Amino acid sequence: MVIQQDKVVTVTYQLFSLGENGESLLIDEMTVDNPLEFIYGHGFLLPLVEEKLKGQSRGFQFSLDLHPRDAFGLHKPDLQTWMAKEKFPRNIELKLGMKFQTQGPDGELISVIVKEIKSGQVLIDGNHPLAGLHLRFEMKVLRVREAEEKELSEMKVNPSQLH
Repeated sequence: MVIQQDKVVTVTYQLFSLGENGESLLIDEMTVDNPLEFIYGHGFLLPLVEEKLKGQSRGFQFSLDLHPRDAFGLHKPDLQTWMAKEKFPRNIELKLGMKFQTQGPDGELISVIVKEIKSGQVLIDGNHPLAGLHLRFEMKVLRVREAEEKELSEMKVNPSQLH
């Protein structure tokens, strides 16, 4: 069976951040024991990764390098801002890496992460954590199958189908 719209695809992958000097750092992976399953063709993966998978079948492997524009976007300094610590709930101990939902400049709900805390000020960042990074996906297709009606209506893979 080939990968196409509305098929359930099971893959393993390793995601690396690529440095300017050719070094790579593993930042995420899904293994045979804990694979990624998704319904193809609904934007679950980055567009160039989905494009690479289209029409392929079980056993297909690839490595794909992505510029930030083709991955999670360029890092935008205007999505970072310093805020007074007292603007945060007093019952929460602020820590680096904490994530919050807040209102963006246009009133939309955005996710931010605490990047720095100093002198009563907190630096929050609304960029995706992988924004600005050159990435490499190394992926292998383990299985392709028909999606069940319920999976398609909920856009969620049925956990009972994992093995």
